[in-house]
Amino acid sequence: MKSIQLSGARDAALTDFADEPLAAGQVRVRMRRVGLCGSDAHFYDHGQIGRFRLDDGPVVIGHEGSGEVLEVGDGVDGLAVGDRVSIEPGIACGECRECRNGTYNLCVRMTFLGMPPNHGLLRERVVLPARNVHRVPEEVNLDEAALLEPLSVAVWSVQRAQLAAGERVLIAGAGPIGLLVARVAVAEGAAEVIVTDIDRERLDRIGAEPGVKAVDVSGGWDGVPDDLDVFLECSGAPTALDDGMGRLRPRGRAVLVGVPGKPQIAISSTIIRYGELSLTAVHRYAGTWPRAIELLATGKVGLSDLVTARYSLSETPTALLDAAERRVALKAMIEVDAS
Repeated sequence: MKSIQLSGARDAALTDFADEPLAAGQVRVRMRRVGLCGSDAHFYDHGQIGRFRLDDGPVVIGHEGSGEVLEVGDGVDGLAVGDRVSIEPGIACGECRECRNGTYNLCVRMTFLGMPPNHGLLRERVVLPARNVHRVPEEVNLDEAALLEPLSVAVWSVQRAQLAAGERVLIAGAGPIGLLVARVAVAEGAAEVIVTDIDRERLDRIGAEPGVKAVDVSGGWDGVPDDLDVFLECSGAPTALDDGMGRLRPRGRAVLVGVPGKPQIAISSTIIRYGELSLTAVHRYAGTWPRAIELLATGKVGLSDLVTARYSLSETPTALLDAAERRVALKAMIEVDAS
């Protein structure tokens, strides 16, 4: 079959890839859609993200995917050939303490698709554990099914913030994740949602969201209230965490969602201590697909408008270049089955 493999920085190519055998408890999925994440563009541009490096040979990238079940292994219940499915890319061991506790996103033996050395979803077919394949209802199209992965990041982020209905929320970063976090916060009953950024185009887009206020902080944060309940940092900007935490009420809650360019960032212990603030972080998600599917299928959260560029599988190198050079407004979608 055909696949897209990344061999190094700015070195992506359409290549052949061998089919995998199907074992008990697994399903074979025909890939239909793969969304390009910011991490895919970063791998393409730099050849690494933190400790994940393209040092051991080419890797098939991509972790936001949807498709159709082609084959079902022995012992699989709840899935049948022809089912339209969304793929959860984090394959946990199911045996360690974190898996037994339900926090399988922190599994010590996690295999995450598309993160070196693990091959991802930008190929025509993939074999997966049945627990990582979620059937979607007719109300959910294939684009949306692929985007359940970034929506799950947003669902998990809001859950980690322990958001209660009626609370006031601040979000830094009006990119795809910030946009989805805002939509989920509104859906979960936030009384006010404020999103900050310095990009005028992104602010104009998010300012049109129902229940969301966009604030330009290129000249400072004076336009942001200083008595908010929850702050979710989705930009990855080094200074945004302190800026946002400074707008929280005493005992407010902050969540680190965005990934900074460098692993070490400076934060003010004074801001945290004087306000007795709570600071936590997000690492992917756990158990979020049912809620994400519900939000999408009931129309409480929309996803289709995130797709602002489309490419075939063979055009993926161009898509990665466009994403890396910020020529894609929000989300590039790869139509794997396109000619």
